[in-house]
Amino acid sequence: MNDLGLRVTAIKLCSHPKRFAELRDALVPVPNKWKASPHSFVQQFATASSSAEQVNVIRTLFHGSHVQQPQGEEQEQEQEDRRLAVEQFLASVLFASPLKHSVRNQLIKLFSDQALAKQVGQPQHTKPQLVAALREALREMAGTVSPTEPPQPLTHDQVNDVFVSANACLQNFAYGREALGHELHSFLPLLSMALERYWQDISNSAVLELSPTRLNELYLFVQNVLRFHVGVLSEWGDQLESGASLLPVQVVAEKVARHSDTPWDVRSIAGLVIGKNTRFFDRFEDYLDKWSKAMPIEYLPIQAAALSVLLPEDYQRYGSRAADIVDRLMDLTAHEGSVNNVLVYMAKHFHGYSKCLGAPVAHLSAGPQRQGYERILYAMQRFALANICSPTDSVRHMCGGIFMQILQHGQACGLAGLFEEVYVRFEDGGSLAAGCLAVEKLVGVQGAREAIRHCPSLFGSVFPKYLGVDDAVDSLFRAMMVASRKEQSFEDWREQWLDLLLEATQDNTKRLSAIEGLITQAVKEEPQTLRHIWMQPDTSVPFSTTLTAILSARNEESSELRQVLLVEHSQRLREALVGQDDHLRLLTLRFVGAAARPSEPVSAEERAIIGFYLKHNINNPSAHIRQLGFGHMLKVVRRIELCLAEHRKRPSATGADQMAYLRSLMALLADNLFHSANYGRRWLSLRLLQSCTLLCSRLDMPMGDILTASQAERVEACLWDSYEHNKLVAAQLLIKLQPCSRIVPDRVMELLQSLRPPDSLTGAYLLQVHCQAQEVETQLVAAVTPPLPLPEGGVRYQPRIYAALQWCLQPLREALALATTNLAEGAKLSPMYGLLLASRHLVELLAMEELAREPLWRRYVQELVDVCMAISEVVLPVVSSVAPEGYLPEASDQETDQQVANVLRRRLDAEALRQIQTTPQMVLLCAWRSIKEVSNILGGLVERSPLEQEQAEKDEHTYLLSGGQLTAIGDHFLLLLAEIKHRGAFEQAYVGFSMLCRRFWHSDAAALNQLPAAWVNEALDMIQGEQQQQQKSRLCPTRRSAGIPYMLQALVCSELKLGTHNTLHRCMNRLLKVCETPRGDSAAGAAGGAARCHALNIMRALFRSSELADLVGEFVARGIICTLDGLLATDWAEQNSASLLLATLVVRVFGVERPRDDAGELHVRNRMTGRIFFTRYPELYNYFSKGLAKAALGPRALNGVQKIHLQSMLMLLSRLYPSSLEGAESTLKLSNFVPDLLKISLCADVLTREKAAAVVGIFVDDRDAFVRLRHILVQMMVLHGRLKAPPLQGDAFKDVPILRHNRIHGQELLMLELYRRLRWSRPNLVRTMLKTLPQVTVHLLDRSVFLFNGMLEVLVAILEDVAPGQLDEEVMVELRQVYQLTPGRIYSRCQEERLSPKIFQIFGLHLHRLDHSCGAAMSHIVEDLCNFSGPMPLPMAIEELNGELLLYVVLQDLPPLHSDLVNAGDVKVLSFSSDIVRYHRALTPDQRQELARGIASSPSVHVCLRRMYEWGQQGPPKCWSLQLAGRIGILQLLLPIDPIIDLGRLLEIGLENGAAHVHFGLVLAIKRLMDRQAELSQPIWVLLLEYAQILSYATQPVYLRHKAIGLCERIGSEIGEQLCLGDVEILGRFARLVLLLLVDDDEGLRNDAAVMADQMLRQRLHPQPEPKKILANVVFTEFLRHFIASLERYGSDSGFLMRLFNIIVEPFLLMAQETPVQEHGSLGEDGDVDLFDKQGCNLYCETLMVIREVADGFKEAFEQDTALLGSIEKVLRTRVVWSRSEWD
Repeated sequence: MNDLGLRVTAIKLCSHPKRFAELRDALVPVPNKWKASPHSFVQQFATASSSAEQVNVIRTLFHGSHVQQPQGEEQEQEQEDRRLAVEQFLASVLFASPLKHSVRNQLIKLFSDQALAKQVGQPQHTKPQLVAALREALREMAGTVSPTEPPQPLTHDQVNDVFVSANACLQNFAYGREALGHELHSFLPLLSMALERYWQDISNSAVLELSPTRLNELYLFVQNVLRFHVGVLSEWGDQLESGASLLPVQVVAEKVARHSDTPWDVRSIAGLVIGKNTRFFDRFEDYLDKWSKAMPIEYLPIQAAALSVLLPEDYQRYGSRAADIVDRLMDLTAHEGSVNNVLVYMAKHFHGYSKCLGAPVAHLSAGPQRQGYERILYAMQRFALANICSPTDSVRHMCGGIFMQILQHGQACGLAGLFEEVYVRFEDGGSLAAGCLAVEKLVGVQGAREAIRHCPSLFGSVFPKYLGVDDAVDSLFRAMMVASRKEQSFEDWREQWLDLLLEATQDNTKRLSAIEGLITQAVKEEPQTLRHIWMQPDTSVPFSTTLTAILSARNEESSELRQVLLVEHSQRLREALVGQDDHLRLLTLRFVGAAARPSEPVSAEERAIIGFYLKHNINNPSAHIRQLGFGHMLKVVRRIELCLAEHRKRPSATGADQMAYLRSLMALLADNLFHSANYGRRWLSLRLLQSCTLLCSRLDMPMGDILTASQAERVEACLWDSYEHNKLVAAQLLIKLQPCSRIVPDRVMELLQSLRPPDSLTGAYLLQVHCQAQEVETQLVAAVTPPLPLPEGGVRYQPRIYAALQWCLQPLREALALATTNLAEGAKLSPMYGLLLASRHLVELLAMEELAREPLWRRYVQELVDVCMAISEVVLPVVSSVAPEGYLPEASDQETDQQVANVLRRRLDAEALRQIQTTPQMVLLCAWRSIKEVSNILGGLVERSPLEQEQAEKDEHTYLLSGGQLTAIGDHFLLLLAEIKHRGAFEQAYVGFSMLCRRFWHSDAAALNQLPAAWVNEALDMIQGEQQQQQKSRLCPTRRSAGIPYMLQALVCSELKLGTHNTLHRCMNRLLKVCETPRGDSAAGAAGGAARCHALNIMRALFRSSELADLVGEFVARGIICTLDGLLATDWAEQNSASLLLATLVVRVFGVERPRDDAGELHVRNRMTGRIFFTRYPELYNYFSKGLAKAALGPRALNGVQKIHLQSMLMLLSRLYPSSLEGAESTLKLSNFVPDLLKISLCADVLTREKAAAVVGIFVDDRDAFVRLRHILVQMMVLHGRLKAPPLQGDAFKDVPILRHNRIHGQELLMLELYRRLRWSRPNLVRTMLKTLPQVTVHLLDRSVFLFNGMLEVLVAILEDVAPGQLDEEVMVELRQVYQLTPGRIYSRCQEERLSPKIFQIFGLHLHRLDHSCGAAMSHIVEDLCNFSGPMPLPMAIEELNGELLLYVVLQDLPPLHSDLVNAGDVKVLSFSSDIVRYHRALTPDQRQELARGIASSPSVHVCLRRMYEWGQQGPPKCWSLQLAGRIGILQLLLPIDPIIDLGRLLEIGLENGAAHVHFGLVLAIKRLMDRQAELSQPIWVLLLEYAQILSYATQPVYLRHKAIGLCERIGSEIGEQLCLGDVEILGRFARLVLLLLVDDDEGLRNDAAVMADQMLRQRLHPQPEPKKILANVVFTEFLRHFIASLERYGSDSGFLMRLFNIIVEPFLLMAQETPVQEHGSLGEDGDVDLFDKQGCNLYCETLMVIREVADGFKEAFEQDTALLGSIEKVLRTRVVWSRSEWD
């Protein structure tokens, strides 16, 4: 059977895989025969509680361990009877077990020679006995199918189980195969009976009303019976004496094979049955003669099966007829190849057939039969080559396998013609990918030399042109290069292959990464390659290629070359490290950090280069680059560690040198932690410092003196970082690197009681550092003496942490007391969350087992729990109120004369806070943050502490939490999750509750382990309404059920660690049951609706959970059904919950939404084939079928919920697309939905029509689309006749409306979607449409302008694909009739119906595009858009279309006056409509140029633009769109006509207007006017620089900031003259602008600015070199140095220089003042601080470093000017807040 290549389909049955997993793990029932048996072993098997126990019972029974030795003949007979009964029982159980079940697998192992050989002592079982038992079981199983014996006939499923179980005897079960061979007479008569029963129901499926999934199961049942038939004939066909019972099978098999609705897999096995039968009945020759002739497509499975039943020796006799059959199949494939599943079937069939074509070679001799065999090889090779690059994956892979097999067979036969055909096909052209793939496989068989000799185009054109461009060419090159190395000498190989690769590296059009991948392969194949690459000149090989080659060759020579490069070419390495190529920078760092030996010391050259890398790359904001760079730096740290480990064992000078380098590296990293350092610099510095610190810890090296005091202060400053993970790393570093903690307790308490949560977190980490430091300067002393006397020596475990916790506890009690009396005042004056956060932070550092051993610690934990419970009780009314965001306690002060201020943004002392009015924001912040910390504390304590119940079982009495406390905490969490309405609060309560649940689920104490299950039942009962109304009222009916979904999610997800999912299944089944309850059966409608709302919201949380992932997959189908049914509810709350769940299920099934393409189509990863979807969720096929059939019943109007329900189904279906295997394995095809979708597309709702038509366009194949489009076109012809015919006199139906608007519009939508499916693949049909539809369109205008526009959309879609000259004059005449309609008439009708007439003008544009006359398109624009004259003005939609069209053409085709005036990014920013883009794409290049020239020179266009521009200036209602007004302004300024205003006025407008769309046009106009002027006038400079700076602000869009670079470049070309004039404003503003651009947040913009600045620095050199692409921070330093050096002539004017300095640093000073240093000194009353740390717009710019570099530049250049130096220092001291270390 394995040779037949047939899949086992018995365990598929179109169900979820979970079903079969459960089936295999379920208990095997006792066979019916043995249910009343008195044997004890039967009862023992029946009482087993798991499949594992059943396996043990089976194993024990077989080996007879419970059987005692017989004492006499009677006992011996009993023993024999028992053995016989055991064997028969085991055989019956074997066939009753499902396939792949553990019990069945165990029995198959026992019924084998291996098991019999392992019997100990006297053998209890023999092979004949076991085979006899199997035969008896088989007879009994066959008897159950017989229609005469059982009282009731078996169901179809039971009959299928019999054949599946019997057929399994043929699969690796020798005893079963032998037993089945003896009992064939029992099964063969049953085959025809089972098939006839199945086929009868399939044929009468409509009468029986079978569901689609049930029908599909019946087809698979048929397949199983036919497989059994094939297996029997394959195994015992030559031993069967009579085949009378097989003849009826032949009749059914022919029906199955010819039935077009049957899946191809079933038809294939039916054809095989026919072939096997003809051989069995000795009619094989007639069979081959018959099927070697041409047959219709319906006989394809029978004809193809004729090849599968051929034996190797048959080819000597029937070879020519086999070739004829192959030819017939090829003809059918060529004719029906457009049907995808036919092609898939043939590829699959030929793939299996090709594997057995090697066997006949030994049986063939010269003659016609051998020629037939060769014909087969040639034909199959042609088939494989024709489809080797098919877009269908399965076809492509199988054809690749066919081609490889044929090549191997051809080589064995000596058929050189097969190879010649491949070479000729490659040389003749065609698909490059297919040719390369074919030659690559051929090289694997024949080698590379022959391919090179027969394919001169490889090195003539293919490799030189496509290497590094096309993946298929790269793959072929790799295969041939590797194969050639075995055939050629190195010199020949190098000249032919390597030199070609090196030459390709110089071509910028090729992908260097792909070329370097091939070079890496070449180096690995031949080590000499490296030396050859090294000897190449520097200009002929990219530096990255050299580095890649050295890194690829791990040998002695590569180490030598690496050292040479480090010593002699270090400058090249440095240049690579500051280049803009990320790959080259990382490659260089990898090259420097990676040594041949991991323990090799870091040399001085490597240190210098690493330091250079860190200097210029440590602040890289890219997370990807940062992570990769960090990984390479870790290798350097690892090398240092290995060297120091050796140094610790045997001290040496090298080790001391490495130690010194480690110190300097850590100092360098600490120096990079200055204030205003960007996130990238802080992240990398802290992580590398942490790695170095861990290195020292592992080697037990002292670290107290590594950092200086100022460096340690910088690390400490990171505790104020905005990101918590940076705070964490900084705290860990301080604990190890700071010898003594100098933290001031009062300052820490101030932070812990701050209103700002980030301050609280900083205080908690400061407290951690204090508690874990080696020494402290100030001890923390609690204000109140502890109630218990301290034992002698104090607290033994962590006394400093204990003191800190007690120090926090007293203020916490005081804050609780204040909040209890006046929550509003407490929230304002003494918030509790900071102290709770610090307590939690410190408790997490402790080992709870140690705490349980000391009374003081136990007392503290009890006090902490009591305080937490009390705090939660105080703040719960806030977060559980209906509107927590506006809740204000009644006791709060409501005086209106108090000052109102946002105190959350200020840092005020207590007295100042008392004068501020309490706001709801303060109260809510205190409440929900307190709930958060309380939940985390309680959850953490339960999760980590010794518990009373668990310790009692261990006979230990040291515990932290008692049983009463655990019960109270659990009830408290349930209360929080049931009543809290604030999202932040219940999300944090969920976190704590999850900790508690995890502990309880894993607890060995039964009382604790049972609590989660009880809570689940209680929650579900509460949802279902089975509890008292008072308890049910706790559920929140709004806010998506608030915390209830989180409660269930915590209970379900926390159980997963146990490896069981029982709670998930129980929850989902009960929730689904609630939703599936019919609404009419509910006693209380409102209560039932509320229960369904809660159930839907809870399921949404479970389906969204990433922890559950695929575990919820089995419930998706039922969930979708419940969701869609929920959309039909009358209650809006249930509809809302259902829609939210539907969105969640869409994400769960189709993945997270990815960006759509330009046409708006879904990303391919957000779609799924119908085959996969309905194989996973078969229930949905039945649901969709019924839903669509119901919606398609009649023309009745749908109400609101029905529309939503239907549209939701259509939305899900629109994400499916037909599989290439559609109809191959099952009948659940998407095309079955098309008839109902066609009816729905004619319904009364327009949105539903559109969605249905779109789904039809997806589901139909090309053939079906052609048929249906032709049918609709015939209906359009009939409609045209009715519209054109005059009404008859006396017509009884003259008052019946001719038009059915919904139906005609639906047909229009269908035509549009079907055409998009076909395009011009059927040109005759499309031309007929272009002749017919215009006639219909003309007559529709007076009857319905809506239908008129719909028909125009179809015509426009067709015309978009038409090239000029493609249509004959007759068609053009018909099209012109549409456009000859009066435009004013169309505009007025559209205005009446409130429709846009835009589509009419789009149609006219395409029509004139296709006109043969010269200038037709331009004439259309001038006459119909610009100079329109009619009774009414042009509609605004037409005006907008006109402006958009003119601007798009000008931007795309008008030659710009400046090389950087307009680029592709500009066009993208303007977001042109898709109609305009498609129209422009359809224009020929000549038409585009003609149109651009016409627009530029047409006075009518210019007048029209001036008129629209004036309208835009007047504003609404004249101006229809601000964005369009900006576009018209751009047009007015871009066209080569006299500008309306001059450059100065444009700049003034730019400075006055802040709208981005206005700036875009202004920049283009300003650049154009600047290019017109040879020299900028002096008054313009300041305005221009000020405007450019406005564009460079980080708040501006990126494309505007790019425009600032263009302005700066133009200004920089004339800045030399300004240096001579000495205008300080101009010089300062220019330098400031360049620096702002060089520190911009966008990497691409920084790189462009760096190129621009570098070009300005080199503009005085002659000849002017090419600007280097180096990092912006390098150019920043160079530009600043050159600029300051150019001020030498003003060195004596301190005032000039000081003014210049102030102008340059002014924006950076402002940015520095916006982010004050919070760790040094408290802010005054006027200080404005955000509640949470917020990042600025520019995350890259490091303001203090910029200011420092500017200041250092001035100081260095004018070091003699003491007045200047003093002034600079004064500015820095007064206007910037520095830390002590930074100032030093």
